[in-house]
Amino acid sequence: QTASGDTAGTPAPADKQAEEAKPVVSSGNFLADAAALQAAEDALKALPQFGGKPVNIFQNIHFYGGKRPRIIAEIQDPNHPDNIDHYEFEDGKWSEPQPVRISGGGNMKDNVFPLDEIKFADIAKIAQAYGEKAKEVEAKETDLPHVYYSLSVPTGKKRWITGFLKTDRAEYAFEFNNDGTLKSFKKR
Repeated sequence: QTASGDTAGTPAPADKQAEEAKPVVSSGNFLADAAALQAAEDALKALPQFGGKPVNIFQNIHFYGGKRPRIIAEIQDPNHPDNIDHYEFEDGKWSEPQPVRISGGGNMKDNVFPLDEIKFADIAKIAQAYGEKAKEVEAKETDLPHVYYSLSVPTGKKRWITGFLKTDRAEYAFEFNNDGTLKSFKKR
């Protein structure tokens, strides 16, 4: 892409292909960067082992900002549904799958949820709401450090979870809708 008024022209097709092949890395706060989050989701779904098949997350998926931005998830193998593999997204790319040892009884279908229920880019809304509320209550930390989407196996309920927002005098709890919009913000 070129900026308005740029006379350098557009890149040659080969340059454009090379540009598209590069991993996308956030230019700032990863959890507030909807484009970088969307690129991470797209890259996950494009991994050859999924081959266009639905991606199912085992119990929860974690997103970290700060100095070491990354995503950590355990994902059901679509070709062997009783198998779960560990994946990490860091430095703009997904790791190779690592086998996870699963213990306990129950049905696998009760322990997974479709990735399509959430959008990684919606985390930017959570980060924005977190930052706004942090400023409102004069918290020292205004950047969202960690958020995860979790399935409560006993109840079947799923939700976004952040840590408590802490000030010198109080702690506050957030509740978010699936689309990342703020549902409630309460003093504990």
